Amino acid sequence: MQVQQLFNAISQHDYEDSVNSKHGLMSSKMMETRYYEGCGREGPIRCIFLGEFHPVAGPKISCQFPEDYISKEVFDSISAYIIPKPQIQKCTMTINALGHKIVGYPIRIDNSRYERNVYLFNLCFVCDSWSKTVQYEPVVKKLGEHLTIMEEETRFVSSGCTKLPTLLAHLLHDLNTHRKATLVEGDTVMHLKVLEVRKDPSPVHDHDVPVLVASVGLPRPGRAPRAAPPAAAAAAPPPAAQHRQHLDPDPDDEEPFHVDMDADWDLTTRQLLPYINGYNHVSKIAADTNVEKTLVKSCIQNLLYYGVVTLIPVLKFSNMYRATPSLSRLFSDHELQKSCLAFISMGSDAKQKPKLSDVVETLCALQQGTTLRAVSERFCSAPPATFDIRRLVVFAQMHGLIKCLKRYPVYIRSPARPNGFASRGAGGGGGGGGSGSEAALGIRRLFTGRHCADEICCLARIDLAALDQIIEDDPNIAIIWR
Repeated sequence: MQVQQLFNAISQHDYEDSVNSKHGLMSSKMMETRYYEGCGREGPIRCIFLGEFHPVAGPKISCQFPEDYISKEVFDSISAYIIPKPQIQKCTMTINALGHKIVGYPIRIDNSRYERNVYLFNLCFVCDSWSKTVQYEPVVKKLGEHLTIMEEETRFVSSGCTKLPTLLAHLLHDLNTHRKATLVEGDTVMHLKVLEVRKDPSPVHDHDVPVLVASVGLPRPGRAPRAAPPAAAAAAPPPAAQHRQHLDPDPDDEEPFHVDMDADWDLTTRQLLPYINGYNHVSKIAADTNVEKTLVKSCIQNLLYYGVVTLIPVLKFSNMYRATPSLSRLFSDHELQKSCLAFISMGSDAKQKPKLSDVVETLCALQQGTTLRAVSERFCSAPPATFDIRRLVVFAQMHGLIKCLKRYPVYIRSPARPNGFASRGAGGGGGGGGSGSEAALGIRRLFTGRHCADEICCLARIDLAALDQIIEDDPNIAIIWR
């Protein structure tokens, strides 16, 4: 009996070990799936160390925090890259080896006061091998240049200053926790901040309409509000910064954003900002401000990169819109409701305020086959109007509640047969007919299904009514809505 119980206990123990090993293997595989080199995730700084070339011992770590995070064996394996040849001094470099990604900025100071007439050092940040580190490069470079000045003035680095470990600990904590740090040493003050590296903005076209993000109540330029954590996660105490696997964006980014028109903008931006109202497209802004269109596009693309503006299609009452699944947010998000009602209101002196039920009913009426004009006549024609439907459409597009359906003309027959272009162009007689026919032919070349109606109007410099007439007169043209 005792033998049988012992056998059962051993079997149960082996089973639990097998389950635990399989669970650990699955967790490691999931970890490898989520975190890998090039995944784009940003991780915390695990360690900061100061490497230098000692005149007797050679390359070594003179100070690091936390201590012994980078072992002597690991450092000896990569020391040739930490203290490199003179040709790549004062260059930001990243080393991904042995499970660590190290960002450094090697410094060389030539001076006869040193034993070998030269002093080499490198202050490095250590992150996980999968972590994105490009955002730390400006910080490492600024730190290296700052320590160079302090070394030349007071030999702060080479003298083995006792303040250096405290400085590294303070730096590691503040950059991981607040994404910024302030270093004070004597009369010298240095401010550091980890900046967000954004993706390249999409190209700006003539028919795009820029809208100031601040005008529609978004919490931060170009960024949706962060999702609330689960109740269990909110109740748990936050782990230490150095043990976090993934860093969230700066919490300050959720603060309401305000665009100061009187701020120190460049001349082109200062000239364009008053015309960015959510209705003017790029070509109209260029014409109204008498600024070259390429400069307007470049300026708006710069504002788009920093999240000051976003782009929406041209608002026309002939447009068709459809609701998106995000429209359900308007039922539960009270902050979104308040922002919407405040933005679409006819003014602070309006006698009647808009009702949320009317707003939701209007948005739900937007569907394929129903133009904005039909919805406007149905809900906003009876006075007094309590809200501006144009502002409602702008707000809903900015928050992803609705989507504009665009028209793409397609010429479905490659051999062009006689149509109304020549007769319409030749109506004036003489040479005008040839020029009109050539212009119509040039417009038809844009009917490939890749250019929407707004883009064609801007490229051909015609109004929408003229384009509609061309499409209506030619039976070879089909319309794709998407």
